[in-house]
Amino acid sequence: MARKQKRRWRSRSDEGHALRMAIGDLARAAAEPGWSRLVVRRAQVGAYAVTTVTRDGHEIIAEGMDEPFQRLRELSYRADAGTWFTCELAFSAGTRGCTGRVDSSARPFEHVPALAALAELTTFPRAEPPAWLLDALPTAAPIGLPTTYGDCYDRWRDGDQPPPPPITGGLAYHPARTLIARSFAQRERHGGRHRILLSGQADDPQAEFLLVESNQELYGVGRHGGTRGALEGIRSVTLDGTVLRLELTPEAADLLETETTFEVGLDLPSEQISELRTALAAMLKSVAEPPELIGF
Repeated sequence: MARKQKRRWRSRSDEGHALRMAIGDLARAAAEPGWSRLVVRRAQVGAYAVTTVTRDGHEIIAEGMDEPFQRLRELSYRADAGTWFTCELAFSAGTRGCTGRVDSSARPFEHVPALAALAELTTFPRAEPPAWLLDALPTAAPIGLPTTYGDCYDRWRDGDQPPPPPITGGLAYHPARTLIARSFAQRERHGGRHRILLSGQADDPQAEFLLVESNQELYGVGRHGGTRGALEGIRSVTLDGTVLRLELTPEAADLLETETTFEVGLDLPSEQISELRTALAAMLKSVAEPPELIGF
């Protein structure tokens, strides 16, 4: 049985990305096969929420979305600006990508319960609540509670964080499908550590790269300037001429911000491709749960 990777997000943005991917997987699991487009719309004020999922324009039932959407609202919260009231995510067949919109000012549904409005301004205080939210209050605007959403990220890396998930405007995520590698390097260290690096440009530290690394029985893969990485999660590796193809689990693909099929075009001398074949096979055959190797 494959080991389940423990997730350690580095920012609100990273965790928010993972939550949107999880929502997409819940929608996919609920939809009958053969769909082209799934749309998930969440409208929420306080604890009162309405979630609608459509499959090619027809509403379907999907469960398990309350928790990820609630956490996404928390991660998106900004002091004095609040969080979003509506979030719409669209998923197309054949890709892990998604598009959508969030809105933090428009009324999310016609009737806003009084207690929901009260809870909203208590748990997500904002400096200038919209008029419809104030009108729904049963009393005067409450004093907001202290908020700690995302503090586990903010307190440790202040000034070195990507922005939190947005509360208004468009959303778009387009996973990477390919990389052209013009440089190959490998390094073997004491203690069973082995590293293979395929880079778009050898002398450019900002160039895209794919890194495969093993440490005794474990292995990992990384890309995107070293900011994206996954522990294990490769189902198969195929070396087909000048193309290296990785089949990834959805979880690993989302961590790497790629599709589940990721191809590396090898713009390398034939002797380096042969060296890559030998090194990669030796590395991955030695780990505890190796991926399937094809063309090696």
